[in-house]
Amino acid sequence: MNTGNQSKKFIPLEELGVISSKTDIWVQTQVRNLTCNSSKISVILNCSVKYSKPNIASMERSAGNLFLSLDEPKDNKSVIYEIRWRERGSEWQNATFETKENTYKDLYTLHLHNRTVYQIQLRRQAKLHSLQCNDSHSLWSDWSALTDIPLEIHIPPVLHLDEKVWSNGTRDIKITWAATSAEETIGGVTYNMNLSVWSCGKPKRIQLSTLNQTFDISVTYSNASISIIATNKVGRSAPKKIIIPPVKHRNECVTFTNITKAKKRCLEWYKMEDGEILPNSVKKSKDKLIKHIKNEVQKFVRHYYILHIFSKQHQTAEMCPFYSIEGAPIKGPGGVNTTDLTHESVVLNWRHIPMAEQRGFLKHYIIWISGHGKTKLHKVPADKTSFLIKNLHPGTSYTISIAGKTIAGKGPNTTVNTETHSKEKGLSWQDQTILSVCVVAFLCTFICSFAARRFKRKLCPVVPSPVVDAAEFIYPQDQQDLSQITEEVHEFVLLLRQELNKSTENVAPGQSTILQNFGLVVFEEEEEEGEEGEVTDLSFMKSCFYPNPSYRGKTLQLPENFHLTDSPIKDNDTESTYRNGLFFETKVQECDKTSL
Repeated sequence: MNTGNQSKKFIPLEELGVISSKTDIWVQTQVRNLTCNSSKISVILNCSVKYSKPNIASMERSAGNLFLSLDEPKDNKSVIYEIRWRERGSEWQNATFETKENTYKDLYTLHLHNRTVYQIQLRRQAKLHSLQCNDSHSLWSDWSALTDIPLEIHIPPVLHLDEKVWSNGTRDIKITWAATSAEETIGGVTYNMNLSVWSCGKPKRIQLSTLNQTFDISVTYSNASISIIATNKVGRSAPKKIIIPPVKHRNECVTFTNITKAKKRCLEWYKMEDGEILPNSVKKSKDKLIKHIKNEVQKFVRHYYILHIFSKQHQTAEMCPFYSIEGAPIKGPGGVNTTDLTHESVVLNWRHIPMAEQRGFLKHYIIWISGHGKTKLHKVPADKTSFLIKNLHPGTSYTISIAGKTIAGKGPNTTVNTETHSKEKGLSWQDQTILSVCVVAFLCTFICSFAARRFKRKLCPVVPSPVVDAAEFIYPQDQQDLSQITEEVHEFVLLLRQELNKSTENVAPGQSTILQNFGLVVFEEEEEEGEEGEVTDLSFMKSCFYPNPSYRGKTLQLPENFHLTDSPIKDNDTESTYRNGLFFETKVQECDKTSL
């Protein structure tokens, strides 16, 4: 009868006696008076061992090697393993190896390419020692789950901090970092952080998942440290540690909150040199009070204490610089010199006295100016490094001394000598300022005027003026009597031959006279026998232009083939003509002669 119920029973082989020979195995059960037996099977137990599939306990990847640590079988016997690996999407590669007996873990090293992602699987079988067993009886376990092998993390996370300081003695710190590469993140990445935010406590450890790449925390005004390590399936990155510096130290005592309701408190104090903390001098205590530590620290040395409390959160309650006993400075200011020297003023410059040599809280600097039979004293605040000395006398030598002063007294002087300019040697700063303003105003005026002219030329083109050739004017060398200058008149006779019956329109181009170049054209016609010649009327040559005043002094050039007649000129009709800057007066005579 099959009830459908199943059960398992694990029996150590040692309880079964002989396991190296054939053994019959069956199951018997009894219900009240009824006994039931299963069918028998005959096996050699020593040859029929099938292990469970192996599990990878841990693995580490470094320099092209994959180090595997596998869980060992419960019988602690030697085991044969088969491992196969491949790059994603490629063919499997196989290898086998054996392990030793009675070892805590089964170890194996697989050689892989350094920057390649792989997949691996393993299975195992018992190593048979009995002569009755053969390969046909050995049983392989199931393959292990497919495991992706990521790349090792080479670069530690790069942290970025955002700080917001509150006035109640706390600071909010936001820590962010970028995720590792996709090949390094396969299988998941966790970030292990160690935070030291409470001076009197142990570092706080926090583990974050790969989904979180930001972390917010509240810290005190004191310094805090944060370290982070990225871990994946095959290893971890180098730790990345950063220090959150304390807030800027105050020169006076400051109280931020009430300490009466504090659940716990922490007092830390340290020696300071030039405003810096000496890490090896930081001391902490949960029980000591401020009045106790003042009696323990070194005399004449500045220290700083910070009192932290915890009620609902960690916060700073008090910050204060202090001395157990103050003294006068043992050194004067350094680097004392004078600049910007004029006839009536000078600027004195110096460097602060180093904190270790102040031996107390510096109240102010004292400056003495001696010269011209007088000594003046000035007090300058302790945070200043320069001072303008005014109302000095021109051309006078002065001795200037400066010293620092604490509640216990003043320290040594530092002295410098200087001499003011005489008034003739230079201008005062007021005169220099006025001169500079005038120069700038002149330059601006010149530039604006030049720019305006350029702009005007672009908008309004220049109107061209008449061009009169200077060669056309003849100036008399002797200008004593200008009234005696008269106009020169040149006369010549132009002989014309015309045929009264022929029209002037048929004149050949070669028949024109040389007066064409001057705008006066005279037409010629051949004379027919037996006819009397007539003179052409030149009145149509009147010009529509006004005479050019520069026509005087011009000489009419005649060609070689032009001849003048010796006939006398008679007073007959005249006609005036103006062409191309020349003025012509034409007279027509009865004897077929024309004179110009």
